[in-house]
Amino acid sequence: MIRIIDRHGKAPKLPSESQLTRWFWQGLGDGLFQSTRCRECDRISFPPRPDCPNCLASNMEWTSLTRRGTIYTTTLIRAVPTPFIESAPLPVGVIDLEDGVRLLCWLVEGAGRLPLDSTVEIVTLRYEDGCLFGAAPIAMVPLL
Repeated sequence: MIRIIDRHGKAPKLPSESQLTRWFWQGLGDGLFQSTRCRECDRISFPPRPDCPNCLASNMEWTSLTRRGTIYTTTLIRAVPTPFIESAPLPVGVIDLEDGVRLLCWLVEGAGRLPLDSTVEIVTLRYEDGCLFGAAPIAMVPLL
């Protein structure tokens, strides 16, 4: 399960859902971070795909992705698309997950100020009208 961060208001812009991606977006709202894995060659694809980009097989299954990864690179987008104006400047980064998946996502909770190769966790950003995902610094659990 990934950490869920509740956000006020509506999401800046939600991606359109397809029959394939609906499973991903609904799972994200439940704290699941998942994508597709090829049953033929075991390659994980992100974003979810109906066919394997490695061996072209159509024998895909859903699999959980690791929630931790490292920051490969970052940038700060100042000229943001209109739906993201209230979030500008927008820190984004390329994250290498522990299971080999590389993805681009929003850097939240100060993750955009972390040095390269820092460990981050994938989190759900839950808005009133849906969910997005991002990468955040690892949440520290207080010791009792």
